[in-house]
Amino acid sequence: MEFAAPLARLLLYVGATLAIGRATQAFFESDVDVLGGRRSVRVALWCGAIALLIAPLLLLRLQQQALELLTAELPGLLRETNWGRGWLQLAIPCALSAILLPLPSTRTTSLLLLMTALGVATAMGGLGHAAADEQWPLASRVFDAMHVAGVGAWIGGLLLMVLASVGRAEPSGSEWRVFSRTATVMAPVVILSGVGSAWRRVGTSGPAEMLATDYGRLLVVKVALALVVLAMGATQRQRLSAGSAPTRRAVVSEVLIAAIVLTVTAWMTGMEPPGS
Repeated sequence: MEFAAPLARLLLYVGATLAIGRATQAFFESDVDVLGGRRSVRVALWCGAIALLIAPLLLLRLQQQALELLTAELPGLLRETNWGRGWLQLAIPCALSAILLPLPSTRTTSLLLLMTALGVATAMGGLGHAAADEQWPLASRVFDAMHVAGVGAWIGGLLLMVLASVGRAEPSGSEWRVFSRTATVMAPVVILSGVGSAWRRVGTSGPAEMLATDYGRLLVVKVALALVVLAMGATQRQRLSAGSAPTRRAVVSEVLIAAIVLTVTAWMTGMEPPGS
């Protein structure tokens, strides 16, 4: 039970990241079809679809157990509570994204996937800390949605680029330059939205108060790891500017550290921020 809630959130983050990354690659970077037809990519997309289906159901089951509700009482939970309405707003785009994610990429399916995946990103704030922000609820949800969308387009796209290169030579510089345009735009979005979200969670709490809580300590770890990912991304961009493609080892390391950041975030979301 202790690990079920973070696992559900991690599945949701992974599914949303893959959906947004795939939609961004297919819709905005269609001039280089680096992902099409790769078996490793297809497996990842199916895994992302399954994660998007399981995560909302697991969250609903956990809420049912926490409130000690009978199955017959679930419709009332969904209709009559803010949590239930927020869950419905999340479950619907999750299901639609799960259906679209493994489909062959066309302009239409890519646009629909982008819309539903952004719907997932927008709805995720309804069940997290943003839902409890009574002073700036809209700003808090906007920050969260921007953060999820930015991470998905950047890290989700990076993961799919790595998977697309499995079993073949290093990706070419032209393929990476196409992806780099998206990453260059999304990195500042991730930074600014992350700062905004942290401001709404931490507020005026000092360093001592932050480090006295599990949330604060994990936030410090998350920020440190995120800075490492940013530094690695900047290094690879410099290689591209110099005419060289990123090395497979470097981008795999970047993806692995980003995966740790997602895991830390899944745990943080269930903790009380300082001063709350």
